[in-house]
Order: sequence, then structure tokens, then C-alpha cells
Amino acid sequence: MMFEAVLHITPVAMGRPRVTVRGRQAHAYLPKKTKAYLDTCTMVLRSQWKEEPYAGPVAVYLVFVHPRPLRLLRKRDPSGRIFKASKPDIDNLCKLAIDCIVKAGVIADDNQIVLIEARDFYGDRGEKGKTEIEVMSCSNEL
Repeated sequence: MMFEAVLHITPVAMGRPRVTVRGRQAHAYLPKKTKAYLDTCTMVLRSQWKEEPYAGPVAVYLVFVHPRPLRLLRKRDPSGRIFKASKPDIDNLCKLAIDCIVKAGVIADDNQIVLIEARDFYGDRGEKGKTEIEVMSCSNEL
């Protein structure tokens, strides 16, 4: 069983939770950009996933595509996707994508994930930002 989705939104890294104190109560919240991305992507994934959450171990494959910056749009720069080795860090991109997958109900909990493969790119000339997600059920046999 496999689930595939493409989120046509520029990838966002998981922001650090912020904490405020009101009276004697501490309240934690996510930054606006992180919260907006989480809510939007969760809504898109929920609209595509109508089944029960996966049971058992799963593999998650993620491809993050960022819009190409102006400095890489010269004629001598290569065409096609280029690996992106700069901020935001790929682990923070993965955290937010996995939170979206869990919140949308594709998997019940992120501890089910036994394999993660992630790639981070600048897109081809004119390619907009997006996140490609694939979730696949794994057997317990090696």
C-alpha cells in the first residue's frame, strides 16, 4: 500500500516553539509561518487521504524543491534541479513534513517510521517550490 502527494507550497522548516507567560501560566505556540504551513499542508493531505491510518512500520520518502534564487539563474548555471546545501536544514524540513503526515491521519504516530529518505533541491528554472511525499507500508521481514 502506498500514498503519494505533492504539496505545491514552498517548503518551510519547523520553527522552534515559543513560550509566553500569562499570569502564572506558560503557553507554548509555533511561529506564524510554521503554523500556517502545517495547517495548509494538513488540510491538503486530509483531502487526499480518506482511509484509516497506516498500521505497522512505514517508509517515508520526501523531496523538497525550493524556488531557484536569482544568483543561480545565469546562463552558465546548470539547468535542472540542483542540490541545496544551505538553510533551512533538511532535518527541520523533515520534522514539519512528518508532523503534517501525522496530523492528516496518514500514519497514527511518527514512531511507525522505520525509513526516511529526503532530498533538498533548488528547482529547475521557473519551477515553483513544492514538497513531494510518498508513504509506503513496510513488512517486518528483512
